[in-house]
Amino acid sequence: MNSSACISLTEVTKVFKTGLLKTKTAVDNLNLEVPAGEVVGLLGPNGSGKSTTMKMILGFLKPTLGEILICGESSNNISARAYIGYLPENPRFQKFLTGKEILIYYGKLLGLQGTHLKNRIELLFELVNLKHAAFERVQGYSKGMTQRLAIAQSLLNQPALLIFDEPMSGLDPLGRIEMRNLISTIHAENPKTTIFFSSHVLEDVETLCKSVALLQKGKLKTYTSIESLISSDQQKYDIVIKNLSPSLELELFGKNTSKSVATGKSFSIEGPERLSWVISQLLKTPAQIIGITGQRRQLEEALFKASEVFTKTEMPA
Repeated sequence: MNSSACISLTEVTKVFKTGLLKTKTAVDNLNLEVPAGEVVGLLGPNGSGKSTTMKMILGFLKPTLGEILICGESSNNISARAYIGYLPENPRFQKFLTGKEILIYYGKLLGLQGTHLKNRIELLFELVNLKHAAFERVQGYSKGMTQRLAIAQSLLNQPALLIFDEPMSGLDPLGRIEMRNLISTIHAENPKTTIFFSSHVLEDVETLCKSVALLQKGKLKTYTSIESLISSDQQKYDIVIKNLSPSLELELFGKNTSKSVATGKSFSIEGPERLSWVISQLLKTPAQIIGITGQRRQLEEALFKASEVFTKTEMPA
């Protein structure tokens, strides 16, 4: 195991019994290391093993085979859970209690008390923007407010690892933006804290995460940085050119459609080598290069490409 890893899964397999003589492999020989201090997204279609993986990391399930370490300690040990703050997909609280009473209750379960607990709760209400609702009963909280209270609860003991299961689930667009901003703020104020979360909203993953792990059919398809995933050897560029003659346009771009812009004509070029060649040819002419910008590859497209070969090879005969 890498000493800087906050989560380490080594050859982890989880098999469930589905009948008298039937079994189902939910996670298959999974090797994964999540470095300390990073925000990492866990992606995959329904049935890919995301929830099972998270439950094993949390200690809710024991792996059939393999080892899981949390900050160097086995996830089978109850003491390992002291490192973890957890936000479930649909948090539930006692509705008759106020937000502050909820945090006091969970704080005492964690062994916090007195002035330290009081100050911690005040700080967390400020952080999650719930100070105005601290004395309101939870039954009156909206979905977004409940999510923010649950995040405050997960932060009570200043854990080294935060595990968020679909933190944007059920939120409206404004609520999603607020939740993204909150997660960014948490990591900015606690840069040593590792945040590991699952989501079906790729925009949220691309905005928040440094790296992403993609599961398919219980196997790890790819684990890489967001930048590496969305970069490509076939990077596309937009180049804007002024004073380009029709003959030179045909020579350089063929019959490719150009777009007229205020400063000239815009063309799409695929690949850095092709771009270099076009620039070298333009420099020999009166044409002027107004600007060049790279087209950002979308995470959705990158994940589809990353999983395409895997999907084909895994399809049943």
